[in-house]
Amino acid sequence: MPGLGEWVVLVDSKGRRYLLRLEESGRFDHTFGGVSHQQILAAGYGGNVVTSKNASLRVLRPSLEDYVLLMKRGAAVTYPKDAAAIVMMLDLAPGERVLEAGSGSGGLALFLARAVGPAGKVVSYEKRPAFKARAEENVRARGVTNVIFKEGDLAKASLEPQSFDALALDLMEPWEVLENALPALKTGRKLVCYLPNITQVVHLLREIGERRLPARKLRVIEVAHREWDVRPPIAHPHFRQVGHTAFLAEFVKLPSGLRGKAVDDQQG
Repeated sequence: MPGLGEWVVLVDSKGRRYLLRLEESGRFDHTFGGVSHQQILAAGYGGNVVTSKNASLRVLRPSLEDYVLLMKRGAAVTYPKDAAAIVMMLDLAPGERVLEAGSGSGGLALFLARAVGPAGKVVSYEKRPAFKARAEENVRARGVTNVIFKEGDLAKASLEPQSFDALALDLMEPWEVLENALPALKTGRKLVCYLPNITQVVHLLREIGERRLPARKLRVIEVAHREWDVRPPIAHPHFRQVGHTAFLAEFVKLPSGLRGKAVDDQQG
């Protein structure tokens, strides 16, 4: 059962979702009518509430996907389908440490934090103060405490060598931070870059090769997500689908002596 201060999602008859935090005298109002937070508390997760205009709303416990898509944004969020793939590509485990740059609205940090668990840590760098403040607010409001936000440029950060198990970059020009960030990544562990445009991927590979950085490309993927509307006997893809969001470029950190080989692989 939800309690005061906890998050819930309300779902209307058209499947639209609304995220809210329950308060003692709070009220949710919309064009289809209003409902008090006390009614929502009484209905509980999985229950229904009826608004002042006789519309029915389902009460659900918000998943991490719900929260990331519906929370307040200072910047575009890393879409959950991509965040889940990034967690997989980084091969994260409980207790590990992740270095992130480009905090955005905090969406990716939430997925990373869940993967490494309470004993792990995510250190997230963001150059823009307003974005850093929004990301920090969103993460704290979710009750997550294993993310540390730092305001500043990762290219200039003081980092301990071989101190992180994974590196996740959501930056327009990730190549600008790699010379400083890669030494902090443990040898044999993964780097993933989130890039909206394929020309950014090509430029990234060129920069790694030309700078002889110790990173070898493993793969570049685009995550497809196709939702279906199934109402027997009818079944068809939803008319509105999530299209292209980003390319995910995965690399492995090499021992410094293999830099030349990494260049050969990327150019060939």
